[in-house]
Formats: sequence, C-alpha cells, structure tokens
Amino acid sequence: MSDQIFVGRQPILDRQRSTFGYELLYRGGPNGGHSFDDPDDATQSVIQRALLDWGMERLIGDRFGFINASPRLVESGIYRALPPEGIIFELREDEPLTDSTVEALFNAKREGYHFAIDNLNPHAELETSSLLPLASVVKVEVSDELDALPAIVENVREINAGILIVAEKVETMNQYAAALDAGFDLFEGFYFARPELLSRGARPLSSISSLSLLAEMQRQDIEIDKVEELVGTDPSLAYRLLGVVNSSAFGLDRRVESLRHAIVLLGVAQVRRLATVLALSAAGDVSEELIVLGATRARLAGELAPRSDLAGPAFTVGLLSVTDSIYQTPMLELLEELPVSDTIQDALLGGDSELGQILTIVKACESADVEALAHLAPGQLADLSSAYANAVEWADGLRQQMTMRKSSLTLAGSSTLSAAMSNV
Repeated sequence: MSDQIFVGRQPILDRQRSTFGYELLYRGGPNGGHSFDDPDDATQSVIQRALLDWGMERLIGDRFGFINASPRLVESGIYRALPPEGIIFELREDEPLTDSTVEALFNAKREGYHFAIDNLNPHAELETSSLLPLASVVKVEVSDELDALPAIVENVREINAGILIVAEKVETMNQYAAALDAGFDLFEGFYFARPELLSRGARPLSSISSLSLLAEMQRQDIEIDKVEELVGTDPSLAYRLLGVVNSSAFGLDRRVESLRHAIVLLGVAQVRRLATVLALSAAGDVSEELIVLGATRARLAGELAPRSDLAGPAFTVGLLSVTDSIYQTPMLELLEELPVSDTIQDALLGGDSELGQILTIVKACESADVEALAHLAPGQLADLSSAYANAVEWADGLRQQMTMRKSSLTLAGSSTLSAAMSNV
C-alpha cells in the first residue's frame, strides 16, 4: 500500500444536536499530530486533501465544512478552487486586516462564499470589527463566565442580525446548557466529540506534470484541446482531475465518457484554479516509467479505436490502466473514486467489451505476444507493430520533454506558483 495521509474532523452541532457541519483540521500523522511551521501550508494541505484525496462528499456529505484561512490566503484567491456551496472559511478576529483583505472578502461574499470569525473576543469593541458585518458565522469560546453569554449574543446580533453564533470549546454540561439558554445556534467541543482522525492511502502526483499544467494554465487564451493534451500525458494527473469531477461539491453528478468530457464539464476556469492546488499538493514524484507507459498505452489505444466516438474513451482507458501500479491499489478500489462510464470501468477491470478488447491488444503489443495478437487481430500484425512503434516514439518524445521541464521548472516552480496564486 502507498503512504497514508490524514485529516481531522470535529462535528459542529445545531440546537437539536444534529450535525450542522465539520471543522476540518490539519493532521500530520497517525498520532493526530497537528503542529506545523506555516498555518497557510496547513490550510493548503487541508484543501488539497478535502478536494483531491477524499472528495468533499466523503468528508462532509451534505453538511458544511469549516476550513481555517488567513487573510493572505483569502487575498490569493486559492479558496476559489473549492465551490462556494457547503464551505465556510474561518478567519481569526485578531488577524490584522488590510484594505485589500477587506476588499477580497467583499468580492468573495459577492461570489457566494461564506466566512466565519474564529475566536471572537467578546470584550472587544464589536462595532469596530471589519469582519463581523461580512461574516455568516461567528465562534465564541465558552469560558467560566457563563452569566455573560446572553449579553454576548445580544451584542453580536445588534451588528449582524442574521449571523449564526457558535459556542466553541464546550467541555461540560453546564457550559452547554448555559450556551443553549443564551441563544447560541451551534455548538462545538469535547463535550460532544473529540476530533476524529481519518486516514487513507495517498495518491501521489508528478510535480513536473502538475507544474507544467500550472504554467500553461496561466495563459488566458488556452483552449480545451491544449488542456486535454497536458492532462492526457500523465495518468496521475488524469486520475486526480477525474476524481474532482466525481466530487458532489461541484454538482457534476454524472458519468464521463472520456478525459475531454471531464475537462469540458469542469471548464477551463475551474481547471485553472485546480491547477494551483494540484501543484501545491505534488510533494513526491510518480515513476517516470509508469507515466511513459500510461502515455504509450493511451496513444496506442486511441489509434486502435475502430470509430471516432471510441477514440476518446479508448485513450482514457489506456491512460488509467497503469494507475493501480502508480498507487499500489487494486483497480476496483480506484474506480470507486472516479465517475467514469460503465464501459470504461469494464475495460479497466478486464472486461471483453470493445474497449476491453482494445486494452488487451495494447498489452499484447507491449509484451510482443505475437500468438495473442494473431488471435485477437488476425492479419493485422504489421499494422499493429507500426502503430505501437509510433506510440512508443510519441511517448519517448514526452520523456524528453519531461527531462527538459524538470530542469526548467525546478528553477521556475516557485515563481510560477506565486504568479498563479495572484491570478486565481
């Protein structure tokens, strides 16, 4: 199995003690470690794991997800990689806000995003708060001063009547009862549940491919064909993008017939936003040999499709056929995370459909199994040999490009990321 990744999840309950949402927390290991050097890195890690590794529907279902954010991340616009529905970004009241931060918050609110104020100081002059009028949710720590809670609720609602008020760090029955009586809307704390530690196998991503995609996506005139070309050269990149399409958070609840179909559903603008998250998440490289093998299979499978309407699905089957080796995970388990059509699933699981037969022929070409090819495609050995040679040549060209990108992107990677963060 591949390395494990982790995320923490703590429930937030409503007045009926039903789950309103979950706070998603950075966790660095199996012991629940949550220390980090840079809080922005921790937030980016949570976004990446929620969006790319788990999928929002697995983490929060139809509830709200609360994710910590800093003013710098809000200004960067990286939050746009996530859809506004179901996500609430938490900012601390004591974070210094510039005019540009407040403007970014106004713009995000107009776009439908929601913000929460974390750790509100109830003794501060609330009328001077820049955040409180913009926030949809505010969190107030419940202390031993329980008699002060009704006044806190009243003061907050005088400034923002429609805001939801969360009693956080509720640890005793007395604190819960007092917050309930005071009119708090939501509740979070150890009295209800400690953060749950979730883990799963990591899905590594090639940093070279992701940075290449990120660099190209900065072009405002980029078209679907170019996006398909970039994603279609790396099985790990294609797998990640298809996994996003499967996320209910994007409202794309349908099966896709090809990689191109998935890109069209997302749209260039959303792929551009996701490219930043993909590049940030690419901590370890995928085997270059497996990338080249997947590209070879994809190219050959697309060429062998007997009809034009099968070329895209066949290419996708070839590309994804190596993902079980990349992720050291059974193909059946991987397909549970992808929205691909039944015909693509059948082919990848060894079925005998048209796509399945194409993949079988591709693998026979790969292993130079002349006997199998004579049975699978009688009289076509010469044509198959030529098509396979062309696919290998094309994939070798990709290998050379990867080598060149590796040296250039290693030098330019940080500046590419910085430019992307400012253009999201």
